[in-house]
Amino acid sequence: MEPHSQARAVLAHLMQQYGGTPVQPEELQAVCAGASGRSIMRAGGMLGIHWTNQRADNHSFVPAAQGLQAAGIRVPAILAEVELPGQCGACLVQDLGERDLLSLRNATWAERRAAYEQAFTTLLPFYRLAPGWELQPPFDAALYRWEQEYFAEHLIGRHLGGDAAAFLAYPALHDMAEWLAGLPRVPVHRDCQSQNIMLHAGHAWLIDFQGMRYGRKEYDLASLLYDPYMQLSEEERHELLVLWQQMEGEPLNAAVFHACAMQRLMQALGAFANIGYNQKRDWYLQLIPAGLAALRHAAAHTPADSPASPVAACLLQLPNM
Repeated sequence: MEPHSQARAVLAHLMQQYGGTPVQPEELQAVCAGASGRSIMRAGGMLGIHWTNQRADNHSFVPAAQGLQAAGIRVPAILAEVELPGQCGACLVQDLGERDLLSLRNATWAERRAAYEQAFTTLLPFYRLAPGWELQPPFDAALYRWEQEYFAEHLIGRHLGGDAAAFLAYPALHDMAEWLAGLPRVPVHRDCQSQNIMLHAGHAWLIDFQGMRYGRKEYDLASLLYDPYMQLSEEERHELLVLWQQMEGEPLNAAVFHACAMQRLMQALGAFANIGYNQKRDWYLQLIPAGLAALRHAAAHTPADSPASPVAACLLQLPNM
């Protein structure tokens, strides 16, 4: 049986068991079949999620959802779950609808700003958690270096046709990774972009948090404000930075924020090129120019006295696309 067909069959059976009424596999509406070995489908007011062992963090979704909900963070409730052979699994979750932050991309600034404020209201308590469940391995120097390597291999080497090895040999990249890894860490979402912020019942809800780990909250903030999907203007980004600081009650460390933004955008651009070329999803390649523009902006606004400023100078030399 094909993986997608298998996911349909498993989720239809689970929905029938939970809801008590027959559900046919063909009735399920595919929401997405991501690059992470997960399939998400909708029927009868529920979302079904089926995952494979393609990524280790797939198995973290259910315990993270249960832990976050118990801590008062707005996440979809787990309705049912089942373990499957081959280190696969499936679960049913609360359906929050189809309105995410990205769906407001063409809305008025007032409407989008209000949605970001809702997102900040949900996120800020997240960073004060003391999770009692197992998270993914924390952001350390090796993970920051992996993001840099991912960017070098797929974006610089494959997409730009540049010298990935020469880029990675630049000592300032290693220094930035070590510096960021040495800073205090809090729980972070890890993929805090506009498609993972749902707007439901007057609040912002978090989804796709299975990659949750300890790191810098500035990484999550940069993921939102430098999101290539949304493409905020410089004025909008500045206003949201001011709002974040007002809501948090303390000034933002500009050096850390822009270093995290560069790291996040290197990871995202590596993913766009990897998925676009290797999985033949051309739509991701169309995001690369916006991602590179965001990366250049983050680099250009890195404070001159930041430990990451040599990396910023290097990144500013990348070709415009």
